[in-house]
Amino acid sequence: MTVQTVRTVGTPLAPAGRMFHDSRAHSEVSVARRYLDRGFLDVAMRIFRRNVAQVRVGDWSLLVRNLLDRGRVAEAVEVCRTAGVPLPLPELLALGDRCLRRKDVDGAIHYFELAQADKQRWADVVDLLTRLPARDLQALAVAERHLVARPAVVGPLPLAASA
Repeated sequence: MTVQTVRTVGTPLAPAGRMFHDSRAHSEVSVARRYLDRGFLDVAMRIFRRNVAQVRVGDWSLLVRNLLDRGRVAEAVEVCRTAGVPLPLPELLALGDRCLRRKDVDGAIHYFELAQADKQRWADVVDLLTRLPARDLQALAVAERHLVARPAVVGPLPLAASA
């Protein structure tokens, strides 16, 4: 069995099946963009995942923004990992800030950890925790993890020489 090749002007020889596959993938991504524009995120996401190499960074970013707008944070994070695009840190911080205003400490901690929040936000979390009953251990853990500078690890102390 021989493999047919197709040559277009200015391109190297390519197997006919590959040309069809590339054309098909580009068509699928084009259709997925239309689904994304119309708000059908699940269909767009499924097609994008099937054709990762043909999807532009802007398409992935738009999908992530739309997922976050709908509160689908876990899926947005997974799309960022799949596509190799950075997490939308400002949006995640804004979600954490909203949770903090609603006194949803666990939600705020989740978003702040994803976005690697600054010390001021972590101080605000500790302030809120200290206003809530029975949250002292969690306040200590958050302060220790995000607010208190860890001492530098030093080698072993020299032993005192005997006189």
